[in-house]
Amino acid sequence: LKPTWHKPNYLPQRRSKSEPMGALVTTLAFPVPPKEFGRQRLEARRDLLFLNTATDVSISAVHIKRGAPKTILYSHGNAEDLGQILPYIDLLADTCNVDVLAYDYCGYGISQGEPSEENCYKSINSAYEYLRRQVSPSRIVAFGRSIGSGPTVDLVSRHPEISGMVLQSPLESGGRAVFGYTASWVAYRMDIFRNYEKIDKVECPVLIMHGTVDSVVPHANGVAIWEACKRRVEPLWVEGRGHNDMPDYACLKRVRDFLETL
Repeated sequence: LKPTWHKPNYLPQRRSKSEPMGALVTTLAFPVPPKEFGRQRLEARRDLLFLNTATDVSISAVHIKRGAPKTILYSHGNAEDLGQILPYIDLLADTCNVDVLAYDYCGYGISQGEPSEENCYKSINSAYEYLRRQVSPSRIVAFGRSIGSGPTVDLVSRHPEISGMVLQSPLESGGRAVFGYTASWVAYRMDIFRNYEKIDKVECPVLIMHGTVDSVVPHANGVAIWEACKRRVEPLWVEGRGHNDMPDYACLKRVRDFLETL
């Protein structure tokens, strides 16, 4: 088998300090892929299901159930949807011997609603509430990639019963990923996915993986999040790799080894 590669993630590149921070709202708008990209593949899945958020918005999810000892709750990156990442979550399930629940955020794929930070949180809450009715939280590991680190950190910071957390190419925050700073109160209020404020509330072991030449979410973001973790484990810093060319098999081997310690 050849490694599979993630679809491009279009979180904007770092901006100069001369650019107004107020542009962050626009530059971090969620670039949702055309719905037809992965729709046919997704709708053909027998493990496709639909969940309702707290505001009664329907979101799509895929639940790979094989009776594995651990279940991963997977939150994908930006500019990709559930239909597009199906090959990856199948590889994740096979390589790590886990069950997987992956879901689409509001407004992505065939999920209803509009994409926003708040709706990302509502989406993962809905997925977690469904999953905890299926398995014990002590068997659940949350995994977030890129912007998916936002809802993942938010969830795990509020649910200490979750067994572990994996973050790949995580943000300190949207503003810090793009600008490298949040210099004013206005900038702070406009920032999104402020993981740096929540990571020290995470009680479970945390594995972080990041490419050292990531130009989308700079490696320094991953290092800062790792340093702030209470129960950090040895990270995986992949030399010479960026945001969208992280080697899946090397990363998943590290995830598998991490899961064996939980």
